[in-house]
Amino acid sequence: MRLSLVIPCYNEQDNIPLIVARLREILNGRDDVEVLLVDNGSRDATGERIARETANDPALRLVSVPVNKGYGHGIKAGLAQAAGDILAWTHADMQTDPKDVLVAFDTFRAQPDERTVVKGRRQNRRALETAFTFGMQLVASAALRARLEDVNAQPKLFSRTFYRRHLAVGAPDDFSLDLYLLYWARAEGYRILDVPVVFANRLHGEAKGGGSWRTRIKLIRRTYAYIFELRRSLAKQALTK
Repeated sequence: MRLSLVIPCYNEQDNIPLIVARLREILNGRDDVEVLLVDNGSRDATGERIARETANDPALRLVSVPVNKGYGHGIKAGLAQAAGDILAWTHADMQTDPKDVLVAFDTFRAQPDERTVVKGRRQNRRALETAFTFGMQLVASAALRARLEDVNAQPKLFSRTFYRRHLAVGAPDDFSLDLYLLYWARAEGYRILDVPVVFANRLHGEAKGGGSWRTRIKLIRRTYAYIFELRRSLAKQALTK
C-alpha cells in the first residue's frame, strides 16, 4: 500500500518550514508515503516557501490552486493529483502532528479490508469546546440519521475506492467536506475508526476554521447550514429512485 497525504495550506507561510521539517523527520526515507502540500490560493508567500522547502525532495511536492475556493476545494485539488491507493488529509497549521497520519495508516493496514475510514479524535479540548462539538454532532446525527462524532478532527484517511465513489465528483468545496466524508462512510457501512490526537497551540498565522470564537462560530453556522442542505439533497435523491 502507498499513502498520499494532502495538506491544504492557505496563508501559512511561517508554518511551512515547520511542517516540512516535521514531515522529513517522521518520513525518514520511507518510500511508501508521498505528501502533497497544496498552496490553496494563498495571498502571502506560502507557495514560494513550499516550492523552496520541497525542492529536490521526491516525497514532497507542491500543488498550486490559483484562487482560493475553500478548504475542501484545496483538498480535492491535492487528491486529484495523488498517486497512492490510500489517501488522507490533515491541516498545515502544526496544531495537528503529521505523525498522526502514519498512526492512522498503520491502523488502516491492520484491517481485514479497505471498507474503513480512520479519523482523529481530539483528546485535550477545553470543556466549552467539547460541548460545542458534542452539540454539533448531535444535530448532525439526528438530521442525517447517522452517528457522527468529532467531525472536524484530523486526520481523515480512506481508500482510493472510497475517493472515486464519493469525493472525486460532487463533494463540497468548504469545511463541510469532513462531514460529507463521514456521512457517506457511515451510510455505506464502513468501519469508522478513531486514533487519539492532541491539538497543540497555533504558533503562526490565523486559524481558518477554529481558533477564535468568531471564526469557530462562523464554522459552526456553515456546518449547520450544510447539514440541512445535505439532508434536503438526500431526500430529493430518495424521491427520484
